Amino acid sequence: MRDRSTGYPRNAWYALAASAEIGATPFGTRALDTPVVLYRAGDGTVVALGDRDAHRPYPLSLGRVDGDTIVSGYSGFAYDRTGACVRVPSQAPVPYGARVPSYPVREEGDLVWVWLGEPSLAERRPPVPVPWLRDPSWETFGGQWETAAGVGLLHDNFADITHVAVVDPVISPPVLAGVAPALEVELTETTVHFHRDWPAAPLPEWQAKISGASATASYPQREEGAFLAPGLWADRWDVFVPADEGGTQTFRFTHAVTPVDDRHTRHLWRVSRNFAPGAEASDALRPIFESYYLKVREILETMQQVIDRDGYGEDVNVAADLAALQVRKILRRLLADEG
Repeated sequence: MRDRSTGYPRNAWYALAASAEIGATPFGTRALDTPVVLYRAGDGTVVALGDRDAHRPYPLSLGRVDGDTIVSGYSGFAYDRTGACVRVPSQAPVPYGARVPSYPVREEGDLVWVWLGEPSLAERRPPVPVPWLRDPSWETFGGQWETAAGVGLLHDNFADITHVAVVDPVISPPVLAGVAPALEVELTETTVHFHRDWPAAPLPEWQAKISGASATASYPQREEGAFLAPGLWADRWDVFVPADEGGTQTFRFTHAVTPVDDRHTRHLWRVSRNFAPGAEASDALRPIFESYYLKVREILETMQQVIDRDGYGEDVNVAADLAALQVRKILRRLLADEG
C-alpha cells in the first residue's frame, strides 16, 4: 500500500480567509467539512460561528451583522460572538439552549486563522507567527483559490521543488536543471525543516531583469522549506548576490492550506521579497508566479482524478521525497492522536 494518510487533523489552526475579506458583511465558507461564517464585531475582532441557524437549516452567512451580533435572514434569531442566541423576534424569552458553535479565531500575518478542533487546546497552541507578511521591509503579493484535490497532494508538492523545472521552465532557476544536491532534513514532533545548497548559477532572466542583478554572473543559492503546521508551509530561496551588487536576494513563500473536505483544499499563497521594492516589480512578478501555481493546481487536480478513478498505487520515491515522507508520518501521528 502507498504510504499515505487520509483525512486531516482538526486540532490545528487553518486559514479560512484573508484579513481584508472579513468585515461587517457575513463571510460564509467551509473548512474540514464544516460550515463557518466569519464577521467583524463592533470592536474589529473577527468572530467565527457555525454557519447554520439553530431554528432552521438556513446559513447565517445569508443574514446580516448588527453590532456584535449576526442575525439570521430567515428566522431573525440573533447570535452573539459566543454563538448564544440573544434575541428572537417572535417572543420575549430566548429558547433554552438556542446557540450555534463558536470557534477560536486569531489574525496572524494578513490571514484569519480558525481552530475547529477541541477548543481547550487552542490557547496552548497559538498560530505560527508569519511576521514577514506585515513587515514593511518585505514586499508581498499573493492570491487564493480552491484546488479540487486532497490536502495531502498539496503537502507532497510543497515538500519537493525539483519538479519546478519540468512544470514551468520559465519560472525555474537555471540551477534546478542539474542534479539536486543532498537534502538536509531536521525534524521535531510536529514540524519538518529542510534545506539544500545549490552551486553557483545565473539568475532566471525575469529575476535578473526586475532586480537589476547581472544576467550572466553566477551566484550561490540556497533552498529552505518548512512544514510548520497542518495548515502552513513557509519556504524561502536565497540568492547570495555580493553586497556591492545589491546584497542577498530572498524570496519567502507562504502557503496556507485548508481542507474543505477530503477532495478539495483552499490555498492562500503569498510571495514576499526583500529586493526590487515597489508596485511595478510586484505587477511584473505576479503573473509569473500565478501562472506557475495555476499549473500546479491543474496537475494536482489531475492526480486527484486518477486517485478517485483508480485508487492509490505504489509510488516510486527518490531522495528528493525525504521531506514529503516525513510530513506524511507527522500527519498520520496527529490523526492517530485524535483517534
